[in-house]
Amino acid sequence: MNVLELPFNTILSIKQSDAPDTILMLEDRVNYQNHLGTVHASAQYALAEASSGEILERTFGDWNGAYFPVVRRAEVKYKNPAKGRLFSAGFIDADRAVRAKKELSEKGRTLVDVMVKVVDEGNNTTFESTFTWFIAKAKK
Repeated sequence: MNVLELPFNTILSIKQSDAPDTILMLEDRVNYQNHLGTVHASAQYALAEASSGEILERTFGDWNGAYFPVVRRAEVKYKNPAKGRLFSAGFIDADRAVRAKKELSEKGRTLVDVMVKVVDEGNNTTFESTFTWFIAKAKK
């Protein structure tokens, strides 16, 4: 799963970030703006969701179709108006990742929470979230 190659993410032109301690980036484009001239809530959500998938992939590696992940639940909080380019950062609790790998091996499924934060060019936190991914062994 390469999240940057998913059709929806290519429409938005979500990219790898080259900024320190960040994962993905969304450019500053007028078509991402809302009626207030700030970055639309949906654009922020899309960046965060893609970032959670990227973190999942970095943590668990390439499953070559053996498992499939889908978002089960998302909890989001919009913190501040977003202006300019946006950058994401996030993580999976390391102990939880170890337990999830064990559950996948033993039960063929697990749930994993991925925490994601979005900041704008001014380093203002604009969005905080937890995405819960359901991961299961693919049926053949």
